[in-house]
Amino acid sequence: MMDVIQISKNVLARIASMDFEKDGGNSIEHLIFPIKIQKQGTKKIDRISEQELRLLFIEEFKIANPELFYSIETPTTEKFRLGKLYEKLNPDKDGRSASLDMCIFERTLNVYNRILNIEFKHKNAIIKNIGKDVLKLLHEPVNGAFILLLNNTDKGTICNKNETGVFNKLYKSFSDFNERWSSNDKYLQLIIISLKQGTLIHRKIIKSELNKLKDIFFIESGCGNINDIKGMGWESERVGKMQMI
Repeated sequence: MMDVIQISKNVLARIASMDFEKDGGNSIEHLIFPIKIQKQGTKKIDRISEQELRLLFIEEFKIANPELFYSIETPTTEKFRLGKLYEKLNPDKDGRSASLDMCIFERTLNVYNRILNIEFKHKNAIIKNIGKDVLKLLHEPVNGAFILLLNNTDKGTICNKNETGVFNKLYKSFSDFNERWSSNDKYLQLIIISLKQGTLIHRKIIKSELNKLKDIFFIESGCGNINDIKGMGWESERVGKMQMI
């Protein structure tokens, strides 16, 4: 059985150990964060993205689950209309297939069966981008996992009164698209990683919990950084960096 949490913990340990092109270093990781030159061409910054997250996840998945198979940028089995506006996101039989970042398969008698869809995100993305991924994972017929990498978390990153936090956007997406949940038997695994704090929080959501979304995402009580998330089914893991040579 695939353990998405353990794989994500291994990924956090590795990604926290990576060097940056700008600063150099002596990490055992061959993968590094590259430099990004800003528009004006006058400042170099570190580029951290979901691409590093996905690559390391695939590497760890292959080590942990040699009996399973995977594809990337996988077309969905359902059709959608995913326009430029959040309000226009919708399943549509006259639309077209969307893409899933990664799909996990079991093979039985030479037949490949989808068992898990995964979407990766980096930083506190806009509501349209988070909503699009949630909609795809809810509406597709198999279990899903949403894995979000944050560089750091502060008072406003997770949940806040301005409704700009990650939890605020997840709450809105689940609330707006809950009728698109495709099966009573499926689940959606949420995993949020804070790179600088070395913390990972995770929780499964099942269909019968859709009436508890305000509590699950602390919408009325609010919360601070990732280390303040306690209760309501959330579990927290502290992960150290990989040992350096």
